[in-house]
Amino acid sequence: MVASGCHAWRTRPVTAPDPSTATRTLRLTTNQGARRLTLERATVRSDSVVGRLVDAADRSGDRWVPDSTIAKGERAAVAVADIGSLEERTEIATRTVLLLGLLAALAFAVAFFAVGGPKSR
Repeated sequence: MVASGCHAWRTRPVTAPDPSTATRTLRLTTNQGARRLTLERATVRSDSVVGRLVDAADRSGDRWVPDSTIAKGERAAVAVADIGSLEERTEIATRTVLLLGLLAALAFAVAFFAVGGPKSR
């Protein structure tokens, strides 16, 4: 089972190829801004971004409408020339630790009061 912590999307240059072979989760928007794709195990090559398709959405006015017809998990490649923006998913460890601490404290409080709370004499 893969656990996912808190994350954010960080803008990165489209034209700079990855200096390493490490793969990551990338979200790209077409240069017309009408389509957004999320790719896992993605790499930026000199002429394209390649990865496994996780999510797709089309712009409708000011919001994104999910595209349920995509073939999730299939290999996808998008030409660099067709990409308007590229974002990399980054994990935020501090936020994850704080969230887990808050959840643990909440669970403790619920358990404490479920068994009768502090006993008064």
